[in-house]
Amino acid sequence: FYGKHSSALPVIDSAKELEKRVLELVSITGCEKVNIIAHSKGGLDSRALLNTSARSYIASITTINTPHKGCEFADFLLNKASEQLKEKLSNAYNFAAKKLGDPAPDFLSAVNDLTHTNCLEFNENNKIPEDIFCQSFGSVLKGFTSSSFPLNLTYQFVKHFDGNHDGLVSVNSFEFGQKFTMLENKYNRGISHADVIDLNRENIPGFDVREFYVSIVSDLKNRGF
Repeated sequence: FYGKHSSALPVIDSAKELEKRVLELVSITGCEKVNIIAHSKGGLDSRALLNTSARSYIASITTINTPHKGCEFADFLLNKASEQLKEKLSNAYNFAAKKLGDPAPDFLSAVNDLTHTNCLEFNENNKIPEDIFCQSFGSVLKGFTSSSFPLNLTYQFVKHFDGNHDGLVSVNSFEFGQKFTMLENKYNRGISHADVIDLNRENIPGFDVREFYVSIVSDLKNRGF
């Protein structure tokens, strides 16, 4: 099942959307609990979900390329970039998101929750739960020519602020939970923020995205979830 929550809202608002979705799925399926597999900001949304009435229905949370420690470039965008640039980026994203089904995307509010500063505060208020299995995955993009638009454009910009990254998120920001796995391949391309969700429907040498998700679900099953 998909979460069906908006892509660009403040984390707390996205968590409220997920709360309704989890309760709906429990009602529809009759299951006792659900396993959440979340990509990017969705990982933060899922952690915030634990502060809602849906907490008792969560068996596990798996985050993939989530900026748990935030993104330094997001701090720069909000604090140093011109209002004109912020408005241009916001309008472009919000327009695209609406076309893809988001009813009321709010790019700048979402980015605000992805700053390094705000994620530090978020982590203080949202500790890793001891009663829920949590794990995380991350990957590295090895060069700006290795990925498709727009990550090929953001590569040098993000690297300047965050070091090695997946096109958007620093490798230092991925780790969360009781288990962390860095996805790697032996090729020069690496694995990008988009590759881990098969966004571009591209065969990545050394990384089978379908088998990746099958292995996650298989492992969760073997753990009893």
